[in-house]
Amino acid sequence: MLGGFACTPVLADSADAKSIAFYYQPIDSVRELLSYDRIVVNAEGITPAQLKQLQNAKVEVFAYLSVGETLPPLTDGLYKAVIAENPAWQSKVMDLQQPLWQQYLLSKAERLTATGFDGLFLDTLDSYTLSPPPLHDNQRSALTQIINNIAKRSPTLLLNRGFELLPALDFTPAAIVAESLYAGFNAQQQGYVEQSAEDTAWLMQRLQDVRQQGIEVIVIDYRPDDINDRITAARQIATLGFTPYIADGLLEQYGVSLHYPLPRRVLGLFDSRDGPKKQSRCHRYLSTLIEYAGYVPDCQDISTLKGNTLSLQPYAAAFLMLPEVYYQQPQVITLLQRLLNRIPTVFVGTVPENPAILAQLGLQQQGFYYGQMQASLPTLYPLPQAAKEEYPRYVLQNSQAEVVANYHDNSGNIGVAAFTAPWGGALLAPGDIQELINDRQRWILDPFDVLLPMLRLPSLPVPDITTESGQRIVTAHIDGDGFPSVAWLPGKPFAAQAIFDRILTRYQLPHTVSVVEAEVAAHGLYPHLADKLEQIARDIFRLPNVELASHTFSHPFFWDPRVSSREKLYGDALPVPEYQLNYTREVAGSVAYINETLAPADKKVKVFLWSGMANPTPDIIAQTDALELYNVNGGNTYVLNDNFSYAQVSPHLNWYPNAVQVYAPIMNENLYTELWTENFSGFARVTETFTKLGEPRRLKPVSIYYHMYSGMYPSSLGALDYIYHWAQTQPFTPLYLSEYAKRARGLYETGVGASIFQNGHRVRSTGIRSLRMPANFIVGARSSGVTGVANGPDGRYLSLLGPLAIIAPADSARHFDGAPYLHQANGMVQHWHTDATSVSLSLLSHVPLHATLLQTQHCRVQSHSPGLSIKPSQHELTLSSHLPGEYSLTLTCEASEIAGSH
Repeated sequence: MLGGFACTPVLADSADAKSIAFYYQPIDSVRELLSYDRIVVNAEGITPAQLKQLQNAKVEVFAYLSVGETLPPLTDGLYKAVIAENPAWQSKVMDLQQPLWQQYLLSKAERLTATGFDGLFLDTLDSYTLSPPPLHDNQRSALTQIINNIAKRSPTLLLNRGFELLPALDFTPAAIVAESLYAGFNAQQQGYVEQSAEDTAWLMQRLQDVRQQGIEVIVIDYRPDDINDRITAARQIATLGFTPYIADGLLEQYGVSLHYPLPRRVLGLFDSRDGPKKQSRCHRYLSTLIEYAGYVPDCQDISTLKGNTLSLQPYAAAFLMLPEVYYQQPQVITLLQRLLNRIPTVFVGTVPENPAILAQLGLQQQGFYYGQMQASLPTLYPLPQAAKEEYPRYVLQNSQAEVVANYHDNSGNIGVAAFTAPWGGALLAPGDIQELINDRQRWILDPFDVLLPMLRLPSLPVPDITTESGQRIVTAHIDGDGFPSVAWLPGKPFAAQAIFDRILTRYQLPHTVSVVEAEVAAHGLYPHLADKLEQIARDIFRLPNVELASHTFSHPFFWDPRVSSREKLYGDALPVPEYQLNYTREVAGSVAYINETLAPADKKVKVFLWSGMANPTPDIIAQTDALELYNVNGGNTYVLNDNFSYAQVSPHLNWYPNAVQVYAPIMNENLYTELWTENFSGFARVTETFTKLGEPRRLKPVSIYYHMYSGMYPSSLGALDYIYHWAQTQPFTPLYLSEYAKRARGLYETGVGASIFQNGHRVRSTGIRSLRMPANFIVGARSSGVTGVANGPDGRYLSLLGPLAIIAPADSARHFDGAPYLHQANGMVQHWHTDATSVSLSLLSHVPLHATLLQTQHCRVQSHSPGLSIKPSQHELTLSSHLPGEYSLTLTCEASEIAGSH
């Protein structure tokens, strides 16, 4: 018993218990909202793309609709329907009998339902009680009629209170919502209040009555921003059998329901007045580290920053790499003062010279370094020579700070190089990034060993796009440049024909292949060759291992109109006669040309490959989204054995609130051949890149990315042969580029949350299929949505199926408590189902299948696809095929061995 009422525990992970959030702010990303099963939003604050993302991830989305009142200004003559005021929220109470207001509500309900929302949340149902009491009966009758009419247009409704209306409704609401069971919020005084025992008892009785009618009860209580306090309150309400939501009084934060999101953002800063985000240090150097840790880099623009109002709740830490002059700006100073009291904050390179902030950091400057510098830790590259007043020398004044490394110069000056402190830490220049000639960058101290620990990021399941079914992903894609070039081969074929003959028909890997329209079409640069070139393109696109891509109409070198003409050394694009650059023509026009002229009947373009500098603005990226295409290219990842630094590893993508650009995982042959000027076999060294970025940390998938002009020379074709032969000897999982891009686009749009009752994590994503966990993690039997486990160089990789996975630690030493699971496969899991006595699965592989299942010693094969070879051994099954395709298998197992089905 609790509070005198019978208790029916609600388990957060039970099938019929769904969490819910009420979030009315404009949505920049759905990543936090993915941690809930249902959300109520302001329809004006969510985009159609975000609505689709949430629903594709199996999150139900309800639109907020205020029935009894509205905020000024009033349009369409609605001021005539005002009946009273609500001073607490400065809103107008509306006359529910007014046909004008009734029609407004019904029209809005129809629009919201047509937009695609799963239902409506009807709020302010008791506002009519603010009108004169003699009007209440008629207002209540009109309200009942309005709700019944809305239900005919949107059958799934959540009602805020309205207890007195239930007997007169023609339908059963999906849930009744009530606020302030134990704690409320006073809007006028902007303060939190505890409810009286009498008020709690009255509301409790109403809610129990509703629950006895078989209607879900949702309780919103308001608590200050203390996550532990909110979890305690949520558990208290859930124990009553009600669905809780505990949040701030203005519903501006992500609250606690049966589940809640864990902070995954790491704050960074840049200034767009100095260049776009993708050129900033926040994006180029810090984002890769943050992604690898399983968090999301959030580079905020200083020029629009509101340092006193930016919500810090979604952030786990801050990572700042700025010239010192930026720390002098008022909005940055305001933000820093808030950060240092709230979340771990790490400075890279410089620290603020503001005396108050410097004292808060526990630092004191004591001159500068001179001459050759050394560090007390091993450096990846030598420290530079210190010029006069180039590198400030700092000493620690904080007894709680801990030195990670010191600097000293040849004059005997000693200062701190890296340190941790209660507020975070710092890595000071020159041990951060050194930018060298030939566009080479170097971390002097290892950022993974020195910097990442300073952020004190809690260990979370790491959303991963390097791995599929336990094996490293490999993709191959070809930019169309050089399609009509003549190859130095017998018969002088076109380069594209050489690629067709020597690569695409010889190697079974799935390929994503593009053309530049102006290079092959009759209305392009070579009309006299168009018949032959178009036929080669058709032959390529008919291959079963090729998916279609566009590489534009005229190959623009720049996709950002803000780029000055002085930077355009090669002009805007290829010199197509009488053509002026038009980005819509480049995107939609080139795609239409391929689909209508070159594509076989059963294929359409799936990918758009950026050209030139690959620097599209969000509005241009949106053009590819409108065509439902994945977009790829950009980034600048290029490392070799003799030219290696994590500073030269780009992040996986360039994310905007309304657009996502997926970077090519690794750069193409252009950089390996000195911009295609010499050493045309140099691309063979890309295998060094693949190896360096695979161990000891798996930072990137394997990406075989090149241009059609690699078909020009025997040496360049020889390099491709070498690369493909190398790839075929490795345990990789081949994917089409569109399949990789789908996973990559979901990297930031992944929610990592927790349950108020169970240990472990809930991961819901719009695209990822793999998680990286610590090397000693054992997958518990309570996990779901997980099909496999494999050891990698830097942890255990979990294979996922479907948008939602529950990752629970084990109570035993065996994964899934001994139930069968997928170990590794060179294909994708399409289906996986277990029950008390059987396991059924299907795998789709673009090459002949090879897969292993573990813990199968107590199972026998019940059925399988033709062409699937099965080889059992003591504890595993090996599956193989001679041809690509989808293969299914059903096992019958002893019930005791599959009790923890997943």
